[in-house]
Amino acid sequence: MTSMERNVFSFRSALDKGYEPRLYSYDSARIPLGDMDAVLDFKTWSKRIIAINAYFTKQDTGDQFVVTVYCHNKTGRYTLPGSAVDFGQCPVGCLYRVQVVMKEGHGKSRVSLAKAERKE
Repeated sequence: MTSMERNVFSFRSALDKGYEPRLYSYDSARIPLGDMDAVLDFKTWSKRIIAINAYFTKQDTGDQFVVTVYCHNKTGRYTLPGSAVDFGQCPVGCLYRVQVVMKEGHGKSRVSLAKAERKE
């Protein structure tokens, strides 16, 4: 197993390593929407569902936010449709071009990561 495959932490491990998840907005009203460049700061396993919480800092504003990437049932990978990035293995501390959208469903809206590509 390579080091990239081990960079998703439990919430407790992230705290132990000095990350501050509470500084990142989960509030859909405060998460920036649209296409943007953002650094993937760290990742944690979701507590209640099979998913990864990705903690980003938007490059031009410094806004810090969290989006959830769900496990793809057929592949077992944490990817988005049409994107090559697997959040289960992708590097942190790197710049990504992401698209964050608001999705409507079941009578409520939620923020969702629609695309993600690593910028070189």
